[in-house]
Amino acid sequence: MRSTREGFLPICLAIGFLALSLRLATAAPGIAKYATLIERQEVGDTYDYIIVGGGTAGLTVADRLTEDSEYSVLVVNDGILGKLSSVSRGQAQFGSPRMYNFRSVPQTELGGEEVPILAGKIVGGSSAVNGMIFHRGTAEEYNIWGELGGEGSTWNWENLLPYFQKGVYFTPPNAGLAQDFNITYDIEGAWGQDPNTGIYASYPTYETPLIKIMYDALKTMPGVDVPVDGCAGSHGLIWLPTSMDPNDFTRSYARTGHYDGLNRDNYHLLTESKVNKIVLENGTAVGVTFDANGQSTTITATKEVILSAGAIHTPQILQLSGIGPASLLEQAGIEVLVDLPGVGANFQDHGYLPSVAFFWQQQPTPPSIPSNGDPSTMKTPGLGAFLGMPAISPDNFATIASNYEQQTAGEYLAEGLDQTIIDGYEEQKRIFARAIRSANVSFFEQFVGGGAGGLAVNLHPVSRGSVNIDPANPNAEPLVDYRALTNPIDVDIMVEMVRWIRRAMALEALQQYQPMEITPGAGVTSDADLGAWVKSQYNPTLYHPIGTASKMPRELGGVVDESLLVYGVQKLRVVDASIMPTLVGAHTSQTVYALAEKAADIIKGVQ
Repeated sequence: MRSTREGFLPICLAIGFLALSLRLATAAPGIAKYATLIERQEVGDTYDYIIVGGGTAGLTVADRLTEDSEYSVLVVNDGILGKLSSVSRGQAQFGSPRMYNFRSVPQTELGGEEVPILAGKIVGGSSAVNGMIFHRGTAEEYNIWGELGGEGSTWNWENLLPYFQKGVYFTPPNAGLAQDFNITYDIEGAWGQDPNTGIYASYPTYETPLIKIMYDALKTMPGVDVPVDGCAGSHGLIWLPTSMDPNDFTRSYARTGHYDGLNRDNYHLLTESKVNKIVLENGTAVGVTFDANGQSTTITATKEVILSAGAIHTPQILQLSGIGPASLLEQAGIEVLVDLPGVGANFQDHGYLPSVAFFWQQQPTPPSIPSNGDPSTMKTPGLGAFLGMPAISPDNFATIASNYEQQTAGEYLAEGLDQTIIDGYEEQKRIFARAIRSANVSFFEQFVGGGAGGLAVNLHPVSRGSVNIDPANPNAEPLVDYRALTNPIDVDIMVEMVRWIRRAMALEALQQYQPMEITPGAGVTSDADLGAWVKSQYNPTLYHPIGTASKMPRELGGVVDESLLVYGVQKLRVVDASIMPTLVGAHTSQTVYALAEKAADIIKGVQ
């Protein structure tokens, strides 16, 4: 079973579906482990702010805080400095020291599969190794965050849009390519061109010519809209910008945008140093303890500790610091300083079927595209279908929503959860039963290239997992449990996605190419048979983990408040994807940049 799931991913990577590969140039000889942006010097004993994690969010916050030379910032990163000088297609270096690489606990609904846990272990974090697809969810999906936050919450589309615009410099495609491929965009309504950011969104000079065949066919599917810009609050059949510097077609990521070349004495970076504890005194975060070169060191923060270690490691660090579910901490022999059951709960990720595969028996002839430029500039698939359930399953979406609505809150959650977590899921269930009925919440993603069939991604799984320390070995990698497909609604949704792809391949415009179904096979038609196939193929991670330190009320299992301060602790914030209470229908990097920009302004507001 494992070989099937894992074998498809490198194939998808190689053909550009995920395009996670990269070519690494090593850092210049002599770069010190203790570095600032302007000179190599050892870390100080005290800083105003200590940021745990030099990834997408951590470097963004560090950059914004050090714009004021009055404040000193230390970023402590577990991984290496590295340097990504260029991007190539192929297979990601999953086994390299630049990646975290361990496995989940066995997944009961996937035949005991242990799923690879992969994330960037390099300065820049997962923005350094991701698929470079750079877009955002719909307005309604971010408004769900505000709804879960309670009355007066500013974590919604209206209040996040300025930070999406602040966090990226957008470059449109060249005019010829835009005309030939019908690429439209809305700079004023969706994007920013702020010269004070080093993060870029752009387009290649080349697109696969065969993509026009699929574009023209899919836009005729019932319920498929073609918005002017898929980042302006609505989805459909949309062109996907790339996190790429348009000047030299290299990867644009957190290090290049928020570290390199800033030339600030007050911005220090410490690499290859693993934080294992937030130091608390009388309920206040006062510093961190980390291990480097076999030695334990404690550094003091006079203002705040900001935890940006990502959705996998942020809950582990909180729990090691005595902040988390009391029963778990006691089992691990850790003193309980704050009983906070939501730490490590509410874990979510985008799951997918590697291939609903068809074969063209008559190969299409690529159309001539005079404006097409250099194929080497194309890093990721440029077109995607992001659709709500009414478009995916016009006949069955209402039944699926009703069945989900009728579940009790704890029916398919893990056993032994605190009541606050169950109450929080009840609120999510209420909202997502409504979302299943909405055309403006994208449940389905399909990359669109020149081939037939493709991945089917579930953008809003309703199953909920966990990330917790191992009580027997708390300092080892955490126990990650996706609890994939434990809620049968997820299987129902994936079955409908398979059927949508079949309907798409049956479009009249495509019949001249004689599409033939390879997997799951034309004879697999019943709900039961398709459901069994889904379970045999499903991969629960597109490497977009979120939710393990959710921004929700404490009584709903939340971990941080509206200002991202950890409940029960002063001067400790979480700023990374773990604060997202629910997934959005998009790859997550642009959202993490935006929430980090907003967090930086919140922090500056209390300076």
